[in-house]
Amino acid sequence: MELRQLQAFVAVAEELHFRAAADRVGMAQAALSTKIKRLEEELGFPLLFRTTRHVSLTQAGTVFLKEVHATLACLENGVRQAELAADSRFKRLRIGGIDAALIWYLPPVIEAFKARLPNLSLPMTEVSGSDEQITNLQSHRIDLAFFRPPTNAPGIKFETLVEEHVLVALPKSHYLAEKKEGLTVEDLADEPLINFPRNARPYLHDLVIKSFSEKNLRPKIAMEVTEKLTMMRLIELEMGLGLVPEWIGVLRPKNIVFRPFLAANARLKFGVAWRENERNQTVMEFLEIVKDHADLAQKELKRTWKRHT
Repeated sequence: MELRQLQAFVAVAEELHFRAAADRVGMAQAALSTKIKRLEEELGFPLLFRTTRHVSLTQAGTVFLKEVHATLACLENGVRQAELAADSRFKRLRIGGIDAALIWYLPPVIEAFKARLPNLSLPMTEVSGSDEQITNLQSHRIDLAFFRPPTNAPGIKFETLVEEHVLVALPKSHYLAEKKEGLTVEDLADEPLINFPRNARPYLHDLVIKSFSEKNLRPKIAMEVTEKLTMMRLIELEMGLGLVPEWIGVLRPKNIVFRPFLAANARLKFGVAWRENERNQTVMEFLEIVKDHADLAQKELKRTWKRHT
């Protein structure tokens, strides 16, 4: 079954006149008639009633016409979408990222890119899990993803942008705030901790548990929260201490101090992922600015580290 056959059938079915249909599709009447006959032979049933003066659809032809209309419309839409995708530039760049990306890393990147392409739409979605972001990349629901490694997903490239220390966030009034050199697992052993649930933030959750386990200790988890800003508010209210990525220190929340967490595994990586076969110019240009910003972001983290030590 060929596309040209379907187009010929639609023309005859709508015109109900072979000559008019032949003119419509730019084909000789005899050739048109042959295509319709071959289509009917392939299907195994007649689509048209024919007399010397009249053409009409059979019941099967009426049903088939409806389905062919839908098929041709779907094909036309597919061609249109493919043309847009093949364009050297997107008009929209879809981004998925953890909170560190949306709140801290990306705003200056987006500002710089908007200066180049002011009409570009940049919808962003916060997604805490790397697995979900990878799935969204593979299914083309997003174009770039920002999360913490590791990932070995097929067809996905990942590049680390910055490395962060882990900080202990505690109220300014807390007695451990005096230890500017940093806090050990032993220092925190008897302190109530606010942690993240594993299903929401597995990387940070596991870091806390592993750090204590390596010292044969168990953390005293007072509560679990999903959002870091919620944690900051609870720490301000002196309801516990928390372990957070270094970028949180850039925000300088009130009534909270940060001290280095002195544990062997207390380092975090943050990076960007994209499709390995990505060729779109807009995506690659944005990715270039993302990578260029990494040095500035790392320097900002170093300043934060010095300020809290």
